[in-house]
Amino acid sequence: MQYVKVESPAFLIIAACLIGSQHQVVSASTEVSFPEFSFHGLTDFRYQHADAQQGWLDGGLGTFLSGGENDRLRINEAAMVLQGRLWDWSGTATVKYAHGQENPVDLTEAFLQYRPVSTIPWRLGARIGMFFPPISLENTGIAWSSPYTLTSSAINSWVGEELKTFGGEAHLTHQLENGDRLGVFAAGLANNDTAGALLTWRGWSLHDYESTLHDSYPLPEGIGIQNVFRRQATLTRPYVEVDGRPGYYTGFSAERPDLFKFRGLYYDNRGNPDIVEKGQYAWHTYFWSLGFKAELPWDLTVIGQGMTGRTSMGRLRDEKRPFDVGYWASSILLSKAFGVHRVSLRYDQFGTDENDRLPQDDNREHGYGFTANYNLTIAKHHQFNFEVNHINKDRSARAKLGQATNQEETLWQIAYRIFF
Repeated sequence: MQYVKVESPAFLIIAACLIGSQHQVVSASTEVSFPEFSFHGLTDFRYQHADAQQGWLDGGLGTFLSGGENDRLRINEAAMVLQGRLWDWSGTATVKYAHGQENPVDLTEAFLQYRPVSTIPWRLGARIGMFFPPISLENTGIAWSSPYTLTSSAINSWVGEELKTFGGEAHLTHQLENGDRLGVFAAGLANNDTAGALLTWRGWSLHDYESTLHDSYPLPEGIGIQNVFRRQATLTRPYVEVDGRPGYYTGFSAERPDLFKFRGLYYDNRGNPDIVEKGQYAWHTYFWSLGFKAELPWDLTVIGQGMTGRTSMGRLRDEKRPFDVGYWASSILLSKAFGVHRVSLRYDQFGTDENDRLPQDDNREHGYGFTANYNLTIAKHHQFNFEVNHINKDRSARAKLGQATNQEETLWQIAYRIFF
């Protein structure tokens, strides 16, 4: 296991978080002149005990970031979100340090948003820059964290790894007389051509890491990727433009505030699988995503998500590409809040199949996982989390490494988080 060296900028973020937990920069109730500026963030100290395969961040085929049978105590993440507002415009930039980053401090989001005040039932808005597509209904906290669990679902873990919008998004919302809201949205995007590489060669993963602007990931070792495609680099970069073709997504939403939310989305990066540049192949990746969130009596929250799609790469020959993988995943989360306490349970299912012309490179898998989390929030700024994740996954490629294809992996975590 390798650890990322913590440089001095990370300690600046941590210090700001500790100070910020005691002092608010801008109060919503304080009258200030335009423009308004504020910042908030979090620091996450983490203890982990893993009984798992070598993690994918270390070049293995494990489901978690880090594997092995050992204990780890570290600063898991320190993030700051800077926001500014001027009339109908606002700007947001999120910088963070996290275990596994290529740069000690880097951007995860940076965008401008336009949200004019509307006096009619119709409301138009837009944002432009670098931001997560509107897929997750769980990751609604500071710096894309989740108020329910430490570890994201399989779907949201992949969104955090390989999907980010570099472009613009517009949305139109109509509010009905009873308060319900119906909306449509669409976006044009670039710099997401390699989305699908990790999902194909490593498979689904569960973690709480979100890629930064300059990140790169190691591809699994020993399964012959570079032997088949020698122009493929040993690292995949999630946010590069390879083929010069823009992608898009479009979707709809329906919600009754504080009661339910439903969202559907179709995504297509329109990658050209024939193109490779500087060791990075373009993947044609598309999928459907559906999600719902409901607030039930007795402070119960239920969140369900589903995704199905396909990704392919390489030149077409005999009507087949070298890599052509179908993928799907779903999850259901039930969370109960009682005062400063919250208990959350989630079940994930996921899998991949393939229809390509390289049967010797088998990327099929299927699996399921359970997550149980208890968290305690003290004085709004301090939170303790206790979580266990158990995964059962069968991945055919493990046979090439002399491993059993079916593996069970367990991760225990204790976290102390400071919010401000």
